[in-house]
Amino acid sequence: MNFRERTLTNEQQAVGQGDAVSQIDTTEKLSEAEQPRTSLFALCWLGFAAVAMVGWICVLGWMAWRLVDWLLS
Repeated sequence: MNFRERTLTNEQQAVGQGDAVSQIDTTEKLSEAEQPRTSLFALCWLGFAAVAMVGWICVLGWMAWRLVDWLLS
């Protein structure tokens, strides 16, 4: 199969699948989509995850400090 035959085959598949949609129609459909809303639950969950991450980092630092103190004494 040469390049020209492959191009014709791809064009035929695109027409068969209905890919001949104009960009104007697509843009109008996208603009009608509902905008995402921020959820209080999501913000609380992210806050909890941030506090837990900082706490875990502090615990690791404290354990490392205790280990170094133990090794040097």
